[in-house]
This record gives sequence, C-alpha cells and structure tokens, in this order.
Amino acid sequence: MTQKKHFDLASDPLEGTNLIEASAGTGKTYTITGLFLRLILEKHLPVSEILVVTFTEAATAELTDKIRVRLRDASESLARGGGEDFFLQSLADQYGDSAEARTRLEEAIRDFDEAAIFTIHSFCKRMLHEHAFESGSLFNTELVANQETLRQEIVGDFWRRHVYGASPMFVRYVMDQTGPDDLLSLLGNKVSQPGLKIIPRAEFPESSDQEAQYQDAFHAVCHAWASARSEIESILLTDKNLNRRTYGPKSIPKWIQAMDDTLASGPHHITLFEKFEKFTPRMLEAGTKKKHTPPEHPFFDLCGNLMAKQEKLLGLFEKRLLGLKAELFSYARKELRKRKETQNVLSFDDLILNLHRAIRKRGESLVENIQKRFKAALIDEFQDTDPAQYEIFRKVFATEGRILFLIGDPKQAIYGFRGADIFAYMDAARNAHFQYTLGENWRSEPGLIAAVNTVFESSEDAFVYDEIRFQGVSAPQNKKDQVFLTKQGLAESPLHLWFAGRKGEKPVSRTEARPQICDAVAAEISRLLAPENAFMLGEARIRPRDIAVLVRQNSEADMIRQSLLPYQIPSVLHSTANIFDSGEALEMEKVLTGIEQPGDERRFRAALSTDMMGVRGEELDAFAKDESAWEKRLIRFRKYHRLWHEGGFVRMIREFMSGERILPRLMAFPDGERRSTNFLHLVEILHSISVEKKLSMSWLIRWLSDQNDPMTQRSEEHQLRLESDENAVRLVTIHKSKGLEYPIVFCPFTWGNSKIINKKQPVLFHDGKDGQRLTLDLGSGKMDENRAAAERELLAENMRLLYVALTRAKNRCYFVWGHFNQAESSAPAHLFQNMDMETLRERSKGTIHLSEMPSEWEGNISVREQGPASLQSKTVSVESLSEREFTTQIDQGFRISSFSSLIPGWSHSPEIPDRDMRTSPSDPAPSPLATPRQDIFSFPKGARAGTFLHEVFEHLDFTQQDPDITKKLVAEKLEAYDFDPEWEPTICDTIRKVLSVRLDPGDEDLSLSQIRNEDRLNELEFYFPLNQIAPKDLRHLFASCAGSECPEDWPEHMGRLEFSPVRGFMKGFVDMVFQFRNKFYLVDWKSNFLGDHVEDYHPVALREVMKRNFYMLQYLIYMVALHRYLSLRKQDYCYEKHFGGVYYIFLRGVDPGKGMNFGIYQDRPAEGFVRKLCETLISEDFFV
Repeated sequence: MTQKKHFDLASDPLEGTNLIEASAGTGKTYTITGLFLRLILEKHLPVSEILVVTFTEAATAELTDKIRVRLRDASESLARGGGEDFFLQSLADQYGDSAEARTRLEEAIRDFDEAAIFTIHSFCKRMLHEHAFESGSLFNTELVANQETLRQEIVGDFWRRHVYGASPMFVRYVMDQTGPDDLLSLLGNKVSQPGLKIIPRAEFPESSDQEAQYQDAFHAVCHAWASARSEIESILLTDKNLNRRTYGPKSIPKWIQAMDDTLASGPHHITLFEKFEKFTPRMLEAGTKKKHTPPEHPFFDLCGNLMAKQEKLLGLFEKRLLGLKAELFSYARKELRKRKETQNVLSFDDLILNLHRAIRKRGESLVENIQKRFKAALIDEFQDTDPAQYEIFRKVFATEGRILFLIGDPKQAIYGFRGADIFAYMDAARNAHFQYTLGENWRSEPGLIAAVNTVFESSEDAFVYDEIRFQGVSAPQNKKDQVFLTKQGLAESPLHLWFAGRKGEKPVSRTEARPQICDAVAAEISRLLAPENAFMLGEARIRPRDIAVLVRQNSEADMIRQSLLPYQIPSVLHSTANIFDSGEALEMEKVLTGIEQPGDERRFRAALSTDMMGVRGEELDAFAKDESAWEKRLIRFRKYHRLWHEGGFVRMIREFMSGERILPRLMAFPDGERRSTNFLHLVEILHSISVEKKLSMSWLIRWLSDQNDPMTQRSEEHQLRLESDENAVRLVTIHKSKGLEYPIVFCPFTWGNSKIINKKQPVLFHDGKDGQRLTLDLGSGKMDENRAAAERELLAENMRLLYVALTRAKNRCYFVWGHFNQAESSAPAHLFQNMDMETLRERSKGTIHLSEMPSEWEGNISVREQGPASLQSKTVSVESLSEREFTTQIDQGFRISSFSSLIPGWSHSPEIPDRDMRTSPSDPAPSPLATPRQDIFSFPKGARAGTFLHEVFEHLDFTQQDPDITKKLVAEKLEAYDFDPEWEPTICDTIRKVLSVRLDPGDEDLSLSQIRNEDRLNELEFYFPLNQIAPKDLRHLFASCAGSECPEDWPEHMGRLEFSPVRGFMKGFVDMVFQFRNKFYLVDWKSNFLGDHVEDYHPVALREVMKRNFYMLQYLIYMVALHRYLSLRKQDYCYEKHFGGVYYIFLRGVDPGKGMNFGIYQDRPAEGFVRKLCETLISEDFFV
C-alpha cells in the first residue's frame, strides 16, 4: 500500500487541489487555521477572499473563533520573534523581519468580520442571493426546514390519481401490499438526492384480460363447490391413498371452512387462503403415498386452473406496483419543485441543489463571478460531502490559479443517512493533485494510539474499499500537559478487549449477551470509581463524567443506565432521540385532553392514571365510592380548563404544575431528572407553538398528537435535552460522539451485523457498473447482486462507526467482541477474520489487554486479572440497597434546585419539605446516666420527630381555646408516628408555650395564638426560575452587603459552599406564611436539640446553629419566593410596609416565662439586600 505523505503545515505548497486525510485527534482545526494564516501571508489574500466551509452552525462558530484567535497569536508571535508553537515559530522565522507581513495580519484582524466562514448551506444561500440573475433564483423565498407536509400532500395526490382509478382487484392488491404511509417512507429524503437512479424502469402492463380470466376461473370454482362440497370433504378425509401426515384429518375441516370463506368473499380479491393449493392436482399428487394414485375430481382441476391464473395475474400486478413506485419518484420530483416555486419556499437541500443546477446549466458566468469573490477554499469535514457539493467545489476551485483544500477523514464518514456519500469523497481523492495525511494524534495516550493502530492494521482491507486504507498515526514528541491514567501509580494497558467464547458449539445469543455485557460494563465502571482502587487521571481521581459508554441505539443506552442504578452511579443520555417519542409526550397528550374535556370520564380517568398525575388503580377504583374526592379532582381540572380558555396555555400550565405538584412527583422516580427535563421541554415547545400558531386547546392537542406520529418529520430542536451531566457517566450514541473525546470509553455493542434481513425491501446502493451512481433497486432481476453491494456498503459504514468509537478515548478504551449470534458479518468479524485474539495481543506489545469471557455464560461475567469486575458483588436488589451518606458534589447544570441541594453534606431528598433531617455533629446528646424525665428536651430526636411536630402545627387551629381538641389532635399524630401516648401532655404544653409567646417586642399583640386559619398558609410550595449561580456569586453578593445589610461574618461562611453551578428552577416548601395587620411573616419550625434547658436556646446559640446549618440562606431563598409572589399578587405591595420578618422557632426552647429571647430566631433583612438577592437568583428569561 502506498503511504500518503505527511502534510507539513509550514512548507507544503499552497497550489492546486489538495486532499488532507485528518485521522481522529490529529489536529484538523489546527491545520485549517494554519492554512488560513499561510494564505494571508504567503498568497497575500485578504480574509474576504478565503472561503472556509464546514457542515454545522456549531462547527462554523468554533472555526470562526479559532481562526480569529490564531490571527492574533500569529500577530503577537511575529512581533516578539516567535513562541512555543512550532508553526507560529516557523512563521516568525520566515516573516519576523517583514513589516508587510505584520501589516497583513493586522489588516486581517481588523477586517475579520468580512471573513467568509460558512456552513455549506449558508454558502450556497449567499451565492444564490448575490448572483440571483446568473443562478435564476427567485427573490424573497422563505427557507423551510421541513418538507414533510409537502411530501405528504404529493403522495396523497399520487395515490388518488394512480390507485383509486384502477380496477377494484388491483386496488385491493395494492392496499394489501402498501399504502400512502409506506410510499411516503419509501420516498423519504431520497427524492432530494441528485442523480438517484431508480430500477427497474416503470412498467404498466395491461391486466384487464388476465383479471377477467381469473374471475371466470373463480366463478367456476364457486359453482363446482356449491354442488361438490360434501364430496370433496369426504374424498380428502377418507381416501386411503393420501398420506395422512400431509392431509391430516384434523386440518381438513379447517381447510374446508377456509374455502367457504374465500369463495364467499367474491372474485375481487386476488389473495387465496394459505392452504388453497392443497385442493390442486399438483399438491394432491405430492401428498399421495408412493405407488398409489392420487384422488381425482373436476373440482381439483378447477382449483389448479384458478391458481395458475392467480400466479399470472400476480406477476402482472407486481410489475404494475413496481412501476407505480418508480413513477412516484418521477412525479414527486416534479411536483415538489413546482409546489415550492408556487409557494415561494426553499428547503435546505434546495440551496445546494439549486446552486449545483445553476453551475451546470449556466456554467461559466456564474463560476467566474464566484471565482472573482474567492481565490482559495478550505472545505472542512469533507468526508460528509455528496456528489452535488463536490461538483460545486470542483467546478469553482479545481481550476488553474485557484487553491482548494479538502480536509476530512473518510474513516469517520458515518452520516450516510443524512445524504453524505463516501463515494463522492473517493472520487475527489482520485482527482486531487496532492494527497496528504496528518500523522500525529494529539488526543490520546501514546499506548492507546499504538493499540488502535494494531487493531486496524490487523486487516489489509479494514475499511473494505481499496480507496480507504488505514495509515497508522504516532504520538507527538514532547507533548506538554499529557495526562495518563494510572492505578495506584502504575500504568496499565490502555485498550481492554473483552472476548466472549462460544457457548459449547454454539455462538452466544444476542439476547443473552446484551444484559450480561451491560452488567459487566457497570461493574467495571464501579471498579474504576472505587476510591480504594486509586485509579487516577493525572493527579485527580476518576469521576463519572470522565467515562462515556458509546452505543448504537438509545435502547442500548437505557440498558446500560439500568445496570448502573444498583451501583448508584449517575448517568446521562446524549442522543438524537426525539422528545415526542418519550413517555412524557404521550402522558402530556392524555393530561391536556383531560383538561380540555374534563366532563369526559374516560379521558379524565386516562389523565389521572398517568405517572405525571400519580393516581394508581386502587385510587381510581376508590373514586367510584367517594364522589367528593372525585369531584375535588374534577373541580381542579375544570379550573385548569377555564385558565387555559381565558389566559392561554402558559397560564394554565403554570397553575397545573403548582397545583398538582408535577415536578416533585416526577423527581421521585429513579429517572426523575430525565422525566422532569422532558416535561419542561414539552411545556416550552407547547407554549411556543401555541403562541406562534395561535392554537386553541383542541388544535394544540392535535398538533401534539401529530408529532407523536412516527411519519411526521422531526426537527433537531425537538431532540431530547440533557439532564444534569456534570458528574454523570455519559451514554452517547456513536453518531452523536463524533468530534468529542472522553478520558475513558466503553464500546460494548459495535458488533451489529451488516446483513439486510428483509429480502423484500428496496435496496439502496452505489452501482459500480454506472460510475458508482446512487441507485435504488425496487425489485429488479438483479436484486440479490445489488443487495450484496448494499451489504458491503453497510459493512464499510459499520467499520467506520467502529473506528469513530475506538478513537474517542484519550486514556483508556474497552471494546467487546466475541462469538455472538448473527455477528459473522459485523465490523469486528471483518477486522479479525484472519487473526486470532492472542496474536493481536502479542502484536500490541502490551498496549492491548485481552480478557476472555467464559463460554458458559452463567449468571455473571468473570474475566482474568483486570477484566470487568465480577458481578458477584451485585447480589442485592435496588430496593434493598442501604442508604449511604453522600459527601461529594454533583454539578446538576439545568435542573430543579433547592436549598438542600446547595448545602454540603445534606443527605435527604430535595423534593420533600424540610423536616430537620440535618444533624449537626456538634449537637449535644443527653447523658445516658441522666435521670429519665418526660419533657420536650427528652422527646425523641431525628427526622420522625421533626415530621411529627411539623404535622401537629400544620393541622392545629391556633385560635381555638378548647384543650380537648388539641389533645385529640396530638393523640392522633402520636399514634400515626408511633410515639408513646404518654408524650401527649408534653406536646400539649409545648404547643401552649409556642402559641402564647410574644414574637415582636414592639407589638404586644403579635403571637401565634392571634393567627386565624384563613390568615395563614401551611407548607407553601414554590418554584421560581433560577439564574445560573455558583458559590462565588453568593459570596460576592454577601460581601458587597456585609455590615450594612447583612452580618459581617456571612460572606466568610458562604465561602464554605461547594456546589457546582446550577440553573433552571429553585423550589422549596415554606412551613408557614401568615398575615397579621397587613404584614406578612415567614415561619419555619425547628425541632433541633441544643440542650436540656431553655437557656441552651439563647440568641447566640441560635445564631450559631443558623449559621452552621446555613439556615440563613434557607430563609433568604424563602423570602425571595415570597417577595416575588407578593409583588405579583398584591397590587400595592411594598416591602417596607408589608413584610414583617422571618421567625425560626426552635420548639424545644420556647418558654413565655423566659421571654422571646429563647428559642426564637428573628430577622428582617434590609430591602436593598433582598432586591439584590432577587436580581442574583431570579431569571427573568423564562416564558418571556
């Protein structure tokens, strides 16, 4: 094999057409920025004359930033005579004394806004617009991302025109074989692919004579059957010459009944029942014993004749149907273009196709005008090109005096489903004047680079086609900041190949292998993360976010996620899955339908039964006996209906989320973050579409239902959003992972087969006998040959997917392969077809660690030495896992945050109200030698006690004077929480003290005993949109207000917070808000134990507890929520006038006899501080 020359960025010539193969991690972007610099300095080109094209908006933005920075770096390097970058040093050596070179760079920086850095679509759009006359482009066209509606209309019109007008027999045949949805799926995006050839050619043989003959034969059979039915049944049951294994007595009555049904249905249906042939002379002869005579009857001859007529007619119908499918493409191409011209719209594909068509038709003038604009072109990600794109660049830039660089990696061409065509790349490679490769991998550890080289060098045709050969890369010399993965300070093999042997003589079944592999992956991830194993990346311990598991399908990712759950390892899915395929989308449709039609009991029950609403079967059943409970639910849904009707979707959904506690309920599921993210994403989409399209209730629900239809073309904006992923294992599809890198990568499922299972489906392939033209075979006589070509292309793409997967890793990669069923045609099978695993390991010189999976495939996977950890340790179910304290941090990104999620060491779930579950290590405990006593100080401690006391005060009427009512309530709650009833007097005494103590020294009347039920709200739940905040934001805020608006020691204490940056929503539960004399107050009940005496709850001790537990941050968050709520709901609200303050009431330390200085912490922050806090925390961007 001829080796491509390594491209020398500093010195290789800038001329002609150049193709640079940029293998994974070899610095493609670095090369492009370097070429851009050289074109400015060496060819004296202004930035506006250098075209840079890539394939996504994100890549365009990245390239723009990188080139801008590179220009500045180069300018600084020339000014100081060099730098650490070898390429910039070479430029400094060459141009350091040139004032002209420095001036050119300064001009490039100054004029950089004129740089022509485009996506392929934006480039084509710009050229069509700027050269509208030469290209024949329409003005003021609208660009649409989705052509699905047009395609549906076209297929519907085609169906009506070509099917409905045909004979009834042919219509029935076609409807049995296909339908409009099938034709729409067949058409797909292929209709927009230029040069697509359809075979066989459309034929429409006349079939009316054959239809008439078939009907005559059918009627003859019917007539004979009417008189001979009993005789035929008797012959088949009693003829001794028939082989009864073929003509079983139990089967014959079923055939007789099937004959009755078929003949009764009439002659307009060409399909006969499955065993009809049993009545023909040919089958009767085959079913007769040897040397015996088959039974004879005229009816059998008539059946044979009918089957012969059917076969002829089916042949004609099959040709006519193939002709219809071929004609569909011709009709759709013409109609699609005509209808878009009528509506003055263009698709993104049209931008490329129209420029391509214009260049081919109008040729020289358009090409010359583009050439005047651009003297050089750098085409990024060129492996994802197609014939139309390549011909545009070839016509314009592959000409004398122009410079064209095509940069990409054919080994990473994995987007064929989007229209990318690897054969266009091969064509470009053959036509290029110079072919280069980038030879150094800057991504991975040297050992991993060598291991990947060994893997792909194990086959001479690793990538199937001769034009795509693997050429190994090397690690750069003296690379700085190289991070290595070590275990207890020692390096290990960077590529781990887990190999599964056969199960006896048989390969391992796929259904058996997948869950076992998932468990092995989860166990190994657990081993990597375990602190005692001391796996390190440089100086840092491995974190979940350092690990990625690459999969082919979202279902595989879900299997991995389920396997990680028992180990309590967080994971997050990065996929191209669509939000409308989620369970939350289906549930949202049910719930909205229930809100739209609350009077429809069936729809209302369907809404209630969703996970979102949380009503289980037994509860629904109970509603039948409890009309009041049913009516309460119904009233709420009628309220949501009214709000939707009067105030729109967003007003209703906000009230619905709050009133039904949707997010807390979803967050309670093991995958609660995924569900909540999906729900909020759906809310955003539905709000947007309801406003944009001004949709009523029914039309919005209909729109949502249409999105759930798999035939609806989906927008990339509707792909699943990430949950929090800052400290979670990444579960990523291989397609999504391209261009990304991870320290540790698992590739468990790269062994999918490369066979087309359905032998009847059309075959899309490149015809080597027709210049590799893209061809769709609908059912030609060469179907088997063409299917083999398509399968070869599928194998080549699977090889490229394997390469992409294995090259995402920086430090370690795990790769699973073995004797799996139906994997004989997989990428690994092709790669290792001439090499056993032991030879591979030996060739790797220690860079590949081979672990054998046992052939027995018993309950777990065990491997030698450093293979996946034994699953014996995973013997408990998820339900029985013991609780452990979480001491590290998780960066949750966009999520539902709460006070508890911001505080280090807080261990209870953030979705439930605070019940004093946080125990300070310095909280004193009663001495075991103390004399037993029955008072509030000896009342049990902990979360159960805290919840009990909260419940008592929540249900207590503060103003009622009857002690028996209080005793009854306390007795009920003591029993409910399994406390000794002897505690009743103690709790009642505590209630009396808490209700009677004065709360405000300036207002003798202010005590809780004065607060009526209607003047208070218990367990007030709130959400508000949260800006992105980090600990430093809070520290800065408190520091700016220290002394004047908040205590001076608060900033220092806030400095101890360590949560990762969060954004999304802040939520919480305020124990109580009450109103007294037109002022509003916050109350939080605290059952913390601080000592055995009231004096232990003095103000200094309370301030220390408040600070130590960050309770001051808690009530400030509560104040922000209440302040925001009152600002929106109370028309004349003024903080100074209407906000009374905050009370944290430590229930054990309250005693009116001691005064309000004990057991009560009170604060009322300055208005300016509260305003700044609101600005810091509350995001105003949500639902703007």
